[in-house]
Amino acid sequence: MAVPAHTLRVVFALSALACSVILVLFVRGRAAWTTGFWVQLVAAAVAVAAVLCWLVFRHGRLRLVGVPSGPFFRVFLLQLMLGYVASALAITAIALAVIYWVTRSGADSLALAVLAGLWLALWLAPGVAALTSWLKLRSMQSNDA
Repeated sequence: MAVPAHTLRVVFALSALACSVILVLFVRGRAAWTTGFWVQLVAAAVAVAAVLCWLVFRHGRLRLVGVPSGPFFRVFLLQLMLGYVASALAITAIALAVIYWVTRSGADSLALAVLAGLWLALWLAPGVAALTSWLKLRSMQSNDA
């Protein structure tokens, strides 16, 4: 049984939307949380995610054609685990540098950076896994031909 053609696109789009909501909240999070704020948040997050998806999906990228479900799940789950670990480490390192620069407190900075890295990587990793899985599956199909 083949995987639906737009599976990776859906995963990437949802990850991009979640990350764009977090980004908009980070930029505008100190504003009053009124109804207008939430409407602006959703509009800005959808706009950011739409632009990102348009850039990534051009020229048929992240579209699967005739990929069996067995190899797809093996590749995607491995890429998801690797993407989560890599994203968590990268976000933790960046957050540690930024938080330590602001607070000058090592233990508090490390705790907050690890928490931020583990939490933000949950939303970023599926998008990264979709991209890397598509590249891996595409190269596997070209090797088979």
